[in-house]
Amino acid sequence: MTHPSYAVIWREGGGPVRPGKLVLGPASLALETGAPGGRLTSWILRYADLASVEKAAGEQRIHNRPTAVLRRRDREPLAIAALEGLGSGHEIVERLAGLVPGST
Repeated sequence: MTHPSYAVIWREGGGPVRPGKLVLGPASLALETGAPGGRLTSWILRYADLASVEKAAGEQRIHNRPTAVLRRRDREPLAIAALEGLGSGHEIVERLAGLVPGST
């Protein structure tokens, strides 16, 4: 089974914006990006570890793109924005909100 994937940029808290790929699995998401030396780095985040997902407003948005803000328990929020167009950004927010209880 193929899982939906998107070209994205993301930012953890107030950190730098990183480019990569978002893959939405049945129980978790994966963020993949290149690392120094040409290595692929993958970061797995279980939906059960998220408190909520919401649509970003104003300064929370990354480069003024539709952005999903993932609220995590005991960690800074993670903001994810699609690079593939406005429709993809809204689709990411909707898909994640449907996978995480308590989301808007």
